[in-house]
Amino acid sequence: MNIGQWQRFEASFDNSTPYDNAYADVTLNVTFERPDGSTVAYWGFYDGGTTWRVRFMPDQLGEWQYTARFSDGAAAGDGSFTCVESDLPGMLAVDESNPLWFGYKGGAHGQIRSLHVGDCFFASNLPAEQRTAFLDWAASQGYNLLSIGSYYLNRDAPGRGTGWDTPQLWPLDAAEYRRMEAIVDDVTRRQLMIFPFGGFFGRAARFPTDPADQELYVRYTLARLGANWNILLNVSGPEPLLDKEPNAPLVLPKTELDRLGGLIQSLNVFGHPMTIHNKTGDDDYLDDDYVDFGTLQGPKTTDLNVLSEGLLKNHHPAKPLYVQETLWSGNKHGHPDYTDEQVRKNAYVILMSAGALNFSDNGGAEPGALGDSSSGFSGTLNLNDRRQWRHDILKMIWDYFETIPFYGMSPRQDLVSAGYCLAQAGAQYLVYLPGGGTVDLTTEGGPFAITWINAQNTAEQIDGGTTTDGHNLSAPDSGDDWLVYLRKS
Repeated sequence: MNIGQWQRFEASFDNSTPYDNAYADVTLNVTFERPDGSTVAYWGFYDGGTTWRVRFMPDQLGEWQYTARFSDGAAAGDGSFTCVESDLPGMLAVDESNPLWFGYKGGAHGQIRSLHVGDCFFASNLPAEQRTAFLDWAASQGYNLLSIGSYYLNRDAPGRGTGWDTPQLWPLDAAEYRRMEAIVDDVTRRQLMIFPFGGFFGRAARFPTDPADQELYVRYTLARLGANWNILLNVSGPEPLLDKEPNAPLVLPKTELDRLGGLIQSLNVFGHPMTIHNKTGDDDYLDDDYVDFGTLQGPKTTDLNVLSEGLLKNHHPAKPLYVQETLWSGNKHGHPDYTDEQVRKNAYVILMSAGALNFSDNGGAEPGALGDSSSGFSGTLNLNDRRQWRHDILKMIWDYFETIPFYGMSPRQDLVSAGYCLAQAGAQYLVYLPGGGTVDLTTEGGPFAITWINAQNTAEQIDGGTTTDGHNLSAPDSGDDWLVYLRKS
């Protein structure tokens, strides 16, 4: 059997032994041997009836061997498969050469283009054709990551998950997981990635509270989903430390979140990047070892300096930053009523801060319409509700960034007299000037070729000649905001 690198291998085993609780009474333990002779210990899961399965994601090309045994001594089986090259870039991970960005295991680079969708996404009472049309559109628009509400568990609160028939993953029920996986597999086939907005232990979700049950729930979920190349992990969200209501349901203290984060990481065999969703303000988990990337809500502002300073202050020097709930167009909860110009300029500043931008379209298509995280287009997934022009603004910005090796650069505000700067010192520099004008850029190792890019229409690019020192770079007089890109001649 051939399995593509970073794709999912699956094997099934029959066990007719009667158990009082097959989810908890026995474990299917599997040892995988890589082509280089090293081994990986993993576990399978009960899938109903007399069927157990194991799923695995091979990271090395060549012949793999595996041995499966039940913890009570019942026979399982052995086998092998061959890992061959695939069309996947690798498992979604921290970039291996510059950890300020996301990338893929194996060294490939990539850019996160994230869109938030509300609590209806996994619901059976969302028409399947509506979900399909949305996914077709999202892929054609260039989005590659979906931030999904009520996943894994339903955010059972009015205006959120209440009323949506999403899979009930706790108590453990293989049939409910299969219902969820049918949609996950569709997303995966499209090479889209997933961020679980509520995480394992989300606000207003009916998650287990007994530590043994919590471990069982995490182990089972990772056994079923861990072999997917396209997932991020989230301990809890949204904003689990924010006691925003008099009787806020299931708010978790920091000590409990730390314990749960450590538990999940101890079971995170494939090393999927993990985070916790923050409340507005500074990152409470910035330096925690079990957190692989930051997730910020805010700054929610149209002041570009405040935005830049807040993001850079909370961008760990060795972790990516997911700017998750910061540019939510049309959201009435603390967000400005962004104009199109402000959407564009905020998006540029987020990317210039080496942030992975997550956009949300909450207001609907009507002018001045405001909503929340489960309303508007991101809430309904109805294409008639989208503000297409705003999605096009973001696509233009992301498309331009992918024409340059942005992943080699880091934020360097210390190098510029104005604007916002990404730099790979001595090789390339990118400066965003939201009002045009002139900038002095401190460079090294010139000369550099200069290109001016119209930030409102990145197809308009002007040759600016060369510079040896980066001083007195003046934007064209036309237009509004401009980018200037310097590349080693």
